[in-house]
Amino acid sequence: MGGGEISGFETLELDHFVCNQTLKRKPSALFIPTASGDAEGYCETFQYIYGQRLGCRVDALLTTGSGFSKEEAAQKIMSADLVYVGGGNTQRMLEIWRRFEIDEALRRAGENGTILSGLSAGGICWYESGLSDSDRFASNSSWSFKRIDALGFIPGLFCPHLDKEQRHAPLHDLVLASGERAIACDNGAAVYWDSGVAQALTSLPNAYVYVYTKNSEMVQIRRYGNDEKLEL
Repeated sequence: MGGGEISGFETLELDHFVCNQTLKRKPSALFIPTASGDAEGYCETFQYIYGQRLGCRVDALLTTGSGFSKEEAAQKIMSADLVYVGGGNTQRMLEIWRRFEIDEALRRAGENGTILSGLSAGGICWYESGLSDSDRFASNSSWSFKRIDALGFIPGLFCPHLDKEQRHAPLHDLVLASGERAIACDNGAAVYWDSGVAQALTSLPNAYVYVYTKNSEMVQIRRYGNDEKLEL
């Protein structure tokens, strides 16, 4: 998912779709809020949306406090029907995951059929790379969007919040310089991957998915609406 306020029900249709992919009446949903520093309010919101509204059995994997172990992380991840990764500082999140081998546990879970999902940082993480605002979280410093390496479960580069955070220009320049294919989502838009096929999904009016591709010395941009398959 590219973004949107989960607490304001802006992604509720997308959240419902995620739950439905488990094919279970009451799936177990694991929330991983590492990127937000395990924000308590975020966990409460997820519990309300996925637990009370969508009928999941909800658990959270908190990685920034004391007493946390990679064994606990692996156990929680491998027992979940769906994993949802929250937004925040993508770079810090990935550093913590690699330290505790959460990245490897997520890979195994996905290979075993667990539904992998998330928003913003939780969208970037699954791709080879992403356009991130992680430097925004460094105190007392100027910052700019930058490319970061992610988990590589999905090919290409992912950019969230395209319509809300003026990311078009830096994304355009990055694709032109690197030649990477990029997928960008507005808030309220998402990409559903299944067996190598990507489909656009939306939950807000005028939300779209975009594919940026370098063609000669120009960047070609294609726009996709709800239920359209991406040409990749």
